[in-house]
Amino acid sequence: MYNVLLVDDERIILEGIASVVEWNKHGTRLAGKAVNGMEALRHIEAMPPDIVITDIRMPELGGIELIQWAKERYPGMIFIVLSGHEEFSSAQTAMKLGVRHYLLKPCTEDEIEHVLVEAVEELQERQRQESFRAATMEQLARVLPQIKEQFLKECLMNKTYSKRDWDYYGGLLGLDIEGRAVRLLLFEIEGSCEFEHLFALHNIAEELVRDAGQHVLLNTTIGDRLVLLVEDGELARWLTLLERVKQVYGQYFRLDLTIAVSHPGSITQLRYLYRETLACLSHRFYLGEGSIITSEDILHPVEGLPMELEVDAEAFAIAVRSGNLERVHTFVRDTIIKLKASKLDVGLVKSCVLELYLVLLREKGSAKPAWTAGSHSANNAGPGCSPDAADMTAAGTSARIKPMLGLESYLLREDAFDTLDQTEDYLLQAAAEVAMRNYEANMQTQSKVIDQVIRYVAEHLPEESLTLSKLAHDIFYLNVDYLGKLFRKETGEKFSQYMIRVRMEEAMRLIAAAEYVKILDIAAKVGFRSNPQYFSQVFKKHTGLTPSEYMKQLSIMPEK
Repeated sequence: MYNVLLVDDERIILEGIASVVEWNKHGTRLAGKAVNGMEALRHIEAMPPDIVITDIRMPELGGIELIQWAKERYPGMIFIVLSGHEEFSSAQTAMKLGVRHYLLKPCTEDEIEHVLVEAVEELQERQRQESFRAATMEQLARVLPQIKEQFLKECLMNKTYSKRDWDYYGGLLGLDIEGRAVRLLLFEIEGSCEFEHLFALHNIAEELVRDAGQHVLLNTTIGDRLVLLVEDGELARWLTLLERVKQVYGQYFRLDLTIAVSHPGSITQLRYLYRETLACLSHRFYLGEGSIITSEDILHPVEGLPMELEVDAEAFAIAVRSGNLERVHTFVRDTIIKLKASKLDVGLVKSCVLELYLVLLREKGSAKPAWTAGSHSANNAGPGCSPDAADMTAAGTSARIKPMLGLESYLLREDAFDTLDQTEDYLLQAAAEVAMRNYEANMQTQSKVIDQVIRYVAEHLPEESLTLSKLAHDIFYLNVDYLGKLFRKETGEKFSQYMIRVRMEEAMRLIAAAEYVKILDIAAKVGFRSNPQYFSQVFKKHTGLTPSEYMKQLSIMPEK
């Protein structure tokens, strides 16, 4: 039922219309009558009707003034104007105020009911439109978050919008396309994460942003990353707020966040702002996980610095090959420091690191054959080096490559070289593993060398020319200093001391094994053929007795 207020200062007309119209028939109810504009005003204030049928000329407050007053307060109220021929100009004024229905006095019951039906139909149409609008808005409210998310994702992922498109979406989503400055925030959860981690991050971030008096305009997810479009504000304030987001999120999930913050810009610049945040995110390679990175933090090449960076891969290979852990660690740390200071493109720095990993693959895949005396490839090799290292060729190296599961699996991982600090840790660990294996192999090789030296000495003991220099240069093809140090390291005594000891021990064995011996023969058999007198001096120094005294002590008679 629609409520109708009837207003006319002529009671006959007022009562006549009130009585002749079948109000219920048309879905209406006569809710009140007023004899002038002021009384009608009070009725409207007390209980606003849906339809007002009013005369124009009335004392105290005319119909035009009543319409004007009511339209300001109740713009949806429908007025039906009663006017005479002489009131045409006033009727025109009423029409300017939005009045669409009027009756010319005198009017019949049918005319009144016809106009009343028109007013009711107008109200019904309004209700239908309002119901449709409400249903549309309710449906839009349900899908609006998805529309906003998809709109932002398309903006970031290269979809082109015309001016008309921007205006449409600006109106639909309530965005100030041109005037409002915005920032883009890009969140990445460190380590493996599930959907609920990303969902929780979105809720925590939005709540903390809202509590701080800021507003998230749009949000979306791209892969495992969360993107927030926010109103611009003081950068220092945003950094403080984002630290709070990291802290709260870390308390709940024990996961760290890396966050990239763009420059301020307009919504039409979203694609540029997104590329900027991606560039920021890539520089966590230098700054490490769990950083908040702004465009000001992005490292650029220092003027005057070479655009290419050389890494001494051969020096690294030698260090690893030697098995010297301290040397390997020093090389890796010095190289990482140099890479950090270079401020070069991340891709270029990664290629330098990759070169070092390939060195480790090669070194671990290089098979070390059993070393034998007379292998000329070991000539002048340094301590810890495999004897065949000097002549190693590219073809020979390729033939020796074997799967290195630890390094190969790491190089194939998506997060390989994620940060320079992680890269340093893994490189140190892998290099130490390869170097330690080389060290152990070197120790085995060195022990074999000394075993062969000892065996050679035993077999050639009568030779007076059996010196360290001869063994190193002519027999084993090694650096004499290196062989001397290696011999002392393996046996605990100098080579010269060893030679005297084994010669004297052999002389003592020969004396004890014979019933009659000649000192000259003994001297010749232990390398003193040309100087038997010196043999006697050395023997006495070693045993405390001359050869003759030693024989007497053993009750052995020397031959004359």
